[in-house]
Amino acid sequence: MYIKFLEIFSTLALFAPLKMRKKIRNIGYNLKVSQNLNYISKNRKRVISHLKDKFKKGEKLNVAFYIYDETKWKNQSIYDLMEKSDIFKPYIFVTKNCAPKENFNYQASESLVRVYDFFKAKNMRVKYAYDFKKDFFIPFDEMDPKPDIIFYCHPWYIYKTQGPVMSSKYALSYYVPYSVSSSMGQQEYYLRFHLYVGTQYVINDLIKKYFSENMENKGANLKVAGHPILDYFYLNKNNQYEDKKSIIYAPHFSVTDDTILKWGTFLDMGEFILDWAKKHPEFNWIYKPHPCLKGFLRNKNLWPEEKIQKYWDEWNKIGQVYESGDYLKMFMESRAMITDCGSFKTEYFMTQKPQIFLKSKNGMPFNPSVEKINQTCYKAENTEELENILQEVLIKGNDYLKDARAKVYCECGYENNFAAKNIIDDIKNTLEAVQCVK
Repeated sequence: MYIKFLEIFSTLALFAPLKMRKKIRNIGYNLKVSQNLNYISKNRKRVISHLKDKFKKGEKLNVAFYIYDETKWKNQSIYDLMEKSDIFKPYIFVTKNCAPKENFNYQASESLVRVYDFFKAKNMRVKYAYDFKKDFFIPFDEMDPKPDIIFYCHPWYIYKTQGPVMSSKYALSYYVPYSVSSSMGQQEYYLRFHLYVGTQYVINDLIKKYFSENMENKGANLKVAGHPILDYFYLNKNNQYEDKKSIIYAPHFSVTDDTILKWGTFLDMGEFILDWAKKHPEFNWIYKPHPCLKGFLRNKNLWPEEKIQKYWDEWNKIGQVYESGDYLKMFMESRAMITDCGSFKTEYFMTQKPQIFLKSKNGMPFNPSVEKINQTCYKAENTEELENILQEVLIKGNDYLKDARAKVYCECGYENNFAAKNIIDDIKNTLEAVQCVK
């Protein structure tokens, strides 16, 4: 019935006036979404029943963590806890994103080797879910093992045969955002993906309330668990870290007004910060750009290739360019961070060290949860303000917002929250499992 309707609407759209075509397409879109949601709902009941049968037989559930960019890997604590479990057997499924070549997010197949090696070096179970020779996205039900549970690590550029609609036939789907939710933007809760995925975990009740008020399904698939990226701080809270006198510069890629977030200040601040770093060799400098920044500068022709390469090379001469996914220990060993990123605002806040926020004039506002943290950051809208903050906080050592950070840190409740355990307990409750995580 739905398919017939869609065929009719598609035919009508070819001959209708422009305004009418848009209305017809919207109707067709909504029908397709409704069809997919009904399909997913029916499959979910059958899959849960099947997984309960596996429990009774004492079989472990195969869990696939779907990922195409190791810098966005934030689920280590979930994987590690599942590895100790009597219930789950976790795997990493490395695939390619399906962004077209003209998109700055385009991913060459060769980059998957780097992603694969990242996980292999950690002695994790890792498999390719993409066939290089055939340029083929392997459907998950053709993988060995076929997953019972799929954790999505990013919500976009997912090839349809590996997406939550198709996988709902045989697996339960879960989503933990690769970044700690920071903005007020719809990209965090309003994509079709957010409707189709079985469960999306959010960091706290403030975020759940905000998302629920704006989602088409009123947040029916949202659950509060914390964020696994913060589990590092929970698991290592008694560790002592070396002070390496490091200053981290972490610029976002959204440097033009046609991006959603518009947080990026790199074009205004990037060269100034590099020059300032050269004048202050008493610090150990770490340049940690957003993974998309270099590609964005190229794709938008904002900088010529020679200038981009020279800038990265200059940081390597005076310090270190860090583009790996493992960076929390580096955070703990640093002195301060200079950034315009959103997710890092919460992650670095956990170190309780000074955070210098580069404020874009047209940047999207932060959500209520992150705005509390933002009030404890030093803020600079231009190079003159940044120079003053760097002199006061880094050179003179006058960290006058230290007490404000400590106050909000006590209020946020992240220190003693173990998100991985919360998530695994939730999955067990869904399946009414009797086995326990050790």
